[in-house]
Amino acid sequence: MSQFDLTRFAINQITTPKWTLPEAIEGYAKQGVHGIAVWRQYLDEYGIKATIKHLHAADMWVASLCTSAWVNQTDAASYRKAIEENRKIIDQAAAIGAPSVVMVMGGVGIDKDLYAQHRRIHDALEELAPYARSAGVKLGLEPLHPMYCGDRSALNLITQANDLIDELGDESCALVPDVYHCWWDPAFEQQLKRAGKDRIITFHYCDWLVPTRNPRDRGMVGDGVVNFPQIRSWLDEIGYEGPFELEIFSELDWWQRNHDETVRIAIERCGPFVGPLL
Repeated sequence: MSQFDLTRFAINQITTPKWTLPEAIEGYAKQGVHGIAVWRQYLDEYGIKATIKHLHAADMWVASLCTSAWVNQTDAASYRKAIEENRKIIDQAAAIGAPSVVMVMGGVGIDKDLYAQHRRIHDALEELAPYARSAGVKLGLEPLHPMYCGDRSALNLITQANDLIDELGDESCALVPDVYHCWWDPAFEQQLKRAGKDRIITFHYCDWLVPTRNPRDRGMVGDGVVNFPQIRSWLDEIGYEGPFELEIFSELDWWQRNHDETVRIAIERCGPFVGPLL
């Protein structure tokens, strides 16, 4: 059993991708982690009803549902299909008790027009916001590092995300800061304080490796250059009381390891930054 309070700690399922959803639920819970961020492909495979039953049986809570459908389609029919898919994802989140859907909105479209993609992201969020609000689920805006702007998301700055939430409203949108994506940003501290404790719905941990060998080469907390004590101090200063998720994409390292070992090391490394000593 961990020497740290893990009440606010969740493991994002992509950290242990060889496990099915039931295997992840059992694998986390048996080491004392009762928070999980669920990924859609595993949820679809296991099914909503089985997932709900298993989560309750294992005394698990859900930090978030990952991730939204991209909205970088340049033709109207494909764009509408993506909007409808996102509505279904919001319904899935509500069903399993996820407070947010992490919105990864797609990078530059085939038109190569960055500003057009910014408009598509804005318009999609604006349309989905009332639906999310009625479902009791927040649209979790996660700014991604600029190196992902070409493919995964053209929402790249925490300032952008805060601006969108200012416009669309805290009732339907929330902030999902990820240190991997934001640690380098000179505005990170200021924008966390701008958001305040209530706008941040979940907070992602992982480390930036030097060198970073490919876009799926994130580090375990403590293996890179991110200053976690400093960032945690900023969150304490604003009174953040929400969950922390460990989310590691790691083709060359952690994805290759025994997942029980990954969970054990995750608890050791993240413990000091998610809860006090027991």
